[in-house]
Parts: sequence; structure tokens; C-alpha cells
Amino acid sequence: MTNFYRELSYRFLIFIILTLSLSLRSAGLRAEPLSADVLIVGAGLSGLSAAYHLKKAGKTAVILEMSPHIGGRIRTASYPDSTHAEVGLEEFWENNPAVEIFRELNIPMETAYSSFSSFYYQGKLYPFTQDSNQAFLASVFDANELKVFRKWDADMAKLYRQLDKRPLPNDLLALTDISFADWIKNTSGLSPKAQEMVRIETEPEYAASWQKISALDGIAEWHYFSGNGLAPRHVIDGNQRAVKALADFIGNDRILLNQLVTHIKAGDSGVEVIATDQGSFQQQVFRAKYVITAIPLFRLSDIQFTPPLSPERKQAIQTQSAGAYFTAHVRVDKVASRFWSLDGASVLPIMTDSVLGVIYEGASVPNSDPGNDALLNLLVSGADAERFNSRMSDPDQIQETLLTTFDKLWPGFRQSVKQMSFYRYHPRAIASWPVGRSRFDSLSESLRKPQGRIYFAGDFTEDTHSNGASLSALRVVKDILAQQ
Repeated sequence: MTNFYRELSYRFLIFIILTLSLSLRSAGLRAEPLSADVLIVGAGLSGLSAAYHLKKAGKTAVILEMSPHIGGRIRTASYPDSTHAEVGLEEFWENNPAVEIFRELNIPMETAYSSFSSFYYQGKLYPFTQDSNQAFLASVFDANELKVFRKWDADMAKLYRQLDKRPLPNDLLALTDISFADWIKNTSGLSPKAQEMVRIETEPEYAASWQKISALDGIAEWHYFSGNGLAPRHVIDGNQRAVKALADFIGNDRILLNQLVTHIKAGDSGVEVIATDQGSFQQQVFRAKYVITAIPLFRLSDIQFTPPLSPERKQAIQTQSAGAYFTAHVRVDKVASRFWSLDGASVLPIMTDSVLGVIYEGASVPNSDPGNDALLNLLVSGADAERFNSRMSDPDQIQETLLTTFDKLWPGFRQSVKQMSFYRYHPRAIASWPVGRSRFDSLSESLRKPQGRIYFAGDFTEDTHSNGASLSALRVVKDILAQQ
């Protein structure tokens, strides 16, 4: 072979190798997985927060996310006219550790209302136009109702403070075996209106009927409303902005998308995680010292653990229940704002006690002209959300159901509606504890403890809110750092 042909063959070989290398890169494959001290399964708020705290502590982390996006339920939908609305409708209560993270990352936040909201009771709207929860309650109840309510609320605050004790007193543990609804009806002394207000205000929080959760967990939920209440915060320009800031801090190259984790093997010296790329179906092995699962409860049953999860942890996963959310964004003509305005001011959000769920208001990008439309954001929960999520009703049927209910609430509203957009969730996406279970029982406690080098995070280990996601991230990182 002449030197010319040898040179040509050599160049052709180099071309083939480079082409294959570029093909592998374009497919998202790596010759060698990223190394890390900790592998995190799931890029929702708990996973991102854990990676944030680990990086601040000087530890490395790699996040494996099964979907093509990060943030979990933190998602913001944007529309061509510069309006946007939350898909997950995450609220960050003022005691949420995520609020401090956002401050450190200079993420601007706002709050426009307190823990209570305007609500309908027996067809009458009770608008929240006051400056405080207490002033609002005084507008809802007569003097005697208010006196009884305030005493009950003070008693609830005392019970809530006892929840920090370990072990819990037996009289509190007994409240696991009665529903929040029955306990309120049998012991509170509240008027029918006050009982309904408690139900209407709290059910969207755990996304289920108050007949389905234990009284002990109802006490835990009520502290967001007790006394002067806690103020929920949102990120200005959309919660998705916070997700991007977290990813930028962690390092986007440390977050691998479309990675379906199927196996977690833990030994004395480290962990091995097997993930399948959802695009190429190429399996890859990742290794680290520890692993944090930061995925919804139902996803834990999709992973094969070696050694297997303990019987207690399996029972905790199998017996915990779940609430349900369904979101609808409703574009309407701006003239429809008269339906949710009082003296020219919006009284949203409104708890409707109907299939409409909670009616929130969408937002516009600052300094933009959103035109002649307004955007409403419906958070449907409980049985209605389960029905819509199951796809037993097609989009046209769902839209007609919502329009019919709107017209009963606000006659003539249908004519102003221009478009509806629907967002579904997995049926078990929202953490909830049924009667007979509690976030404070031994089964829940088992998920807050590591199994060897495997740590469990996620809202379902703490409560039903983004608070739980953030608290769980702090817990697992603190535990891992204690092992160093």
C-alpha cells in the first residue's frame, strides 16, 4: 500500500472515530458517568434543595431526573400574550426553608394575601378584603361564633405545639384513628358555618376530603391558618424562575435528564445506581458514597433495591394515601373581571367549594401589554381531580363541566371564555395520610431514617407541602454530613 493510501485510510479511520464520538454525545451518552459524593434521584424541589445544600457544604452531587424537565411540580406555563400561570401552584409558606435559599440566590418573591382566602358558603361569597386573618374572620362570623372559633383555634395551637414531642402523648396518637371531619364535628363546638370554613380552606392543602385524613394530620395542617396565619409566597415572574436559579447554582451539567432509575444497590463502601436513558434506552451505571431518593412516593415502588427495603418501609409506602390535583388555565375577556372584583379590586383567590376548586389569577410579564384577555388558574383537588386525571372525561366534557359550574356561580360567565388549557397529574402525586396513619407514626419515621447508604427525601416524608420537600432535603444532607 502506498503512503498516499495509508494516509487516506488513517484519515478515514479518524473521521469514523470522531463521527461515532459526536453521535454518542448527541445521544446524551457519556463514556464515563459523572463522579459524585452523592447521587440524587429526582430533580424536584427536594432533590434540587439537597444538591444546593451539599454544594454549599463542599460536597459534589449528580441528579438523575427521569423527565425532560426539572422542578417537579414547580412548573410555570407561559402564553403568547405574555401572561403566565403556575401549573403546579406551589406556594412557599414563610416558614419554608426554600424561602431562605431563594433569598440567598437573590430570587425576588412576593405575597399578595394571607393564609385564608375568599370563599363561598351556601352560595354567598365571603370576600377577603381585610388587612388580616382576624379582621376577615370578624366579617364572616357573628360575635358568638367568633368567640367559639377563637377558643377552638387557641386549643388547636396548643395541640400543634405538642407535635414536637417524641414520643407523642397517647391522647394525641389516638387522633390517628378518627377522621379530621368527624373529630371537628364531634368535639369542636364550632358552628356549621365555621366547620365548613375549616373544611373549605384546608381541603385544597391536602388535596383530599377531610373525611379521608386523620385528625392528627388535620391539626398539623391547621397551623398554616391558626392565629394570624402564615403568608404564602410566590416567585415574581413565575416559580420556574427559582428552579432555573437553583440549577444554575448547582451546575446544569450535574443534572442529567431522561434518566429512569431502575436499580439501587447499596453496600458497605458505597452505592451503585442503574439508570436507563429514556431516549436511547442505553443503561448506565453511576456510583457514589450515598444516594438520596427525592421522588414521589409512588415512584419508590418502581425501583429495585438491593438489599430490599425493610418490611416497615414497604408498609409505609403501600399504606400511605394520596391527594389529587388538576389544573385548568382559563383565558377570558377582561370584562369578566367584574365577576371576581369588589369595588374595582380583585377578591381572588376564591375557594369555591365546587368542581372549580380554587380560582387564582394568572399574571402578566411586567412592562408587557397582555391585550384584552385575563387568565384564571383553577386548582381542582380531591375526587373531582381524580376524575379529570383518570381521563374518563374527555377535554370537551371537562370544559363543559367547568363552564356549567361557572355559570351557576357567575351567571353569564360562559360567554367571556376564550380557551381552556388542562394540566394533569399522576393520581398519587400529592402526599396524604389516611385515617389509621399519620406523618407522626412509626411507619413514617422509618422513611425519615436512612437504610444504610440510602436516604429518603420528598414532601411525603414530612407533610403535603413544598415545606416538606425543603425540610426533607435539610434532614438528609445533615445526616450525610454527620457521616463524614
